[in-house]
Amino acid sequence: MTEHAHNQQPRGGANDGAIYLVSTAGIPNFGDELIAHRWVSYLARVAPHREVWLDVREPGTVSSLLKGIHPNLHVTNTAIRAVHSSLHESDRSVTDLVQNLGSPRFDVGLLEMREASTLHLLGGGFVNAMWHENAMIVEAMRAAAEVSGARLLATGQGIMPPGPETFQGFDHVSVRDRPSADHLGRELGYDDAFLVPETPAVPDEPRATEAMVCLQGDLLNPGDLDRFVEFTTAQLRAWDIPPERVTYVEALPGEDYPGHVKLRDSFGEHRFVPFSAMWRDGIEWGPHQVWITTRFHHHLVASLHGARGIALPGKAGYYDIKHSSLAALGTGWFVSAGDPSDVRPLDALGVPHGLEKPVEAKNAEADALYRDYM
Repeated sequence: MTEHAHNQQPRGGANDGAIYLVSTAGIPNFGDELIAHRWVSYLARVAPHREVWLDVREPGTVSSLLKGIHPNLHVTNTAIRAVHSSLHESDRSVTDLVQNLGSPRFDVGLLEMREASTLHLLGGGFVNAMWHENAMIVEAMRAAAEVSGARLLATGQGIMPPGPETFQGFDHVSVRDRPSADHLGRELGYDDAFLVPETPAVPDEPRATEAMVCLQGDLLNPGDLDRFVEFTTAQLRAWDIPPERVTYVEALPGEDYPGHVKLRDSFGEHRFVPFSAMWRDGIEWGPHQVWITTRFHHHLVASLHGARGIALPGKAGYYDIKHSSLAALGTGWFVSAGDPSDVRPLDALGVPHGLEKPVEAKNAEADALYRDYM
């Protein structure tokens, strides 16, 4: 059966096939999972009758994280398997695997990918010079579209530092930061996490100030974590927020925990929120919070809910661009080098403003892309 599979053609016509989303979710990492959640939730609102595939690194994890959101959601890892096979199991290119099949263990998945009418690369900062192999995911999408004639979409991309991928042949590309826009010659857009039905309402009742902290251990230069810990300790002391109102919020399990260990004396008992608890139970985002975090999507979501904060960029040429892109939108957050002598009083931190614009623009982008599927 399999040796003849390359002769099979996609079924259906334009907009009749499935919507096929491609992501790097599943590690899990709060930002990647959040973006996948945003798009699947959006499609559940506007196209619940449509078949939706979500191609990720770890489909089992993502199936649990996105359980019940869309009635016709299928989670797979077909594109990732094609990349893995090309790199480690065969001497065949990704394009060859997708277009000519002959990989019995995942040919059926490749056929599903080739029968989709839209192939959509979800946002994030994973197609760049830091992870060269991720360009092969885009190659798999392009190869499938050459067979099927599917639309190729990419939204909310951050490509700094730039690799060779320029999204040639894509029908729609949006980027989330100015350097990426300039490099690709595209208009500046917004991160996919702004895809919420409306800008969250910010309560105005006064509450005691709470500090929220997350310091990552990955994608840092030597000595960065210790410096960020020293800065955070000095900043919390300057704010004089008691330990029982200081919480450590994990975004990437494993990589974010060492920061908590180093800062444990700054927190009240049991004031650690693991990723699993934040995802399932949520946290009470709001203007009563002041954040110190290296994580980009903590910055985005917290400011969207009115929280003030300090962003500590890790790897230069990557995290500084990400955090600066949000500050430029009006988050009011201080993007700090993490110098322990440069702490800021609470009243020196800006209040987020103007974030209705990226929410409105991201929804308009989504509606323009999927109006024919509604």
